[in-house]
Amino acid sequence: MFKTPDYISNLKPYIPGKSIEELEREFGLTEIHKLASNENPLGHSPKANEAMSKAISELNRYPDVGSVVLREKISDKFGIPVENIAVGSGSEGIMANLLRCYLCEGDEMITSEATFIGFQVLARGRANKTHYVPMSRKTYKFDLDGILDRINENTKMIYLCNPNNPTGTIFTKKEFGDFYKQVPEGVMIILDEAYFEYANAYEEYPNSLLYRYDNVVTFRTFSKIYGIAGLRAGYAMGHSDIIKTLMKAKLPFEPNTLAQAAATGALDDDEFLLKSVKLNSEGYEYFKAELAELEKKGALKLIPTYANFIMLDLFSEEKVNTVNETLLSRGVIIRPLKPFGLANCIRVTMGLMKENQAFIREFKKLF
Repeated sequence: MFKTPDYISNLKPYIPGKSIEELEREFGLTEIHKLASNENPLGHSPKANEAMSKAISELNRYPDVGSVVLREKISDKFGIPVENIAVGSGSEGIMANLLRCYLCEGDEMITSEATFIGFQVLARGRANKTHYVPMSRKTYKFDLDGILDRINENTKMIYLCNPNNPTGTIFTKKEFGDFYKQVPEGVMIILDEAYFEYANAYEEYPNSLLYRYDNVVTFRTFSKIYGIAGLRAGYAMGHSDIIKTLMKAKLPFEPNTLAQAAATGALDDDEFLLKSVKLNSEGYEYFKAELAELEKKGALKLIPTYANFIMLDLFSEEKVNTVNETLLSRGVIIRPLKPFGLANCIRVTMGLMKENQAFIREFKKLF
């Protein structure tokens, strides 16, 4: 057979959590609560649905190759010129394109351990070396000073996920400001803000659009709060030269017609966005209140979050496996975090209140 480079042969693919259909088949359950994938439990915006319905009649035509309407809508919403906006099939699709366009032989990347597994897969799918800086196991936050210490003459990119998936933690405005001043201009900083809409309400959160430096590229998605994960649409904002490169090197007709339409419609629905943020906040307060006693007893540690999920440190991989297997058998899907490098932790999405209650009810039985 054809020889494959070692970095591809040794690559471990991204494995998502169990689907509802898998659990139905495996356990014969009729009521299942999926709290594993950080999806919006409210579904998607009615305005996104309306926009998709109108676009269906055009499915015999290829999508707009430049995604002009969507890019103009993003431009209007955030006050960023169109030439500073790229779109693609999810933020991961654009990120993969960025790595392909800018990483040359000998270039290196730096990020934190226990960060977004999608980026880890993309990084390990390259021949380039990536440095993974240890994360504090007390705060589960990025060690920005440690990342600065790893910068060398070969460093091309630094990947920062804020809020971080799967920990939910952030670095603050001051922390990022101090960090940026020490990063060489020739090093590209990738800021992954998939959970921006949940975190932006916090005063200490550094909205990266307020740091429009030439070497900062912001990535955001329509898969989380906008609720169209199944269509795959995301966008990047950065220097016009970087965006021009991304737009000419991407697949010609991504995102697809329905994704472009849904994303454009979703951006018009502030009411849906505010409703989603409110539901998430209520879920977080509920989880904190219900888990406080177990935390006080030392059974777990709840990591403060700025996203639409919580991470629980259960202190052992064995406990995580027991919790996961038992919850699956009872119709509750959560995310064990061993693939992320956190074998002692689980991640739970804030869902509808009945879903949150189902998790708490079954989880507490285990303690």
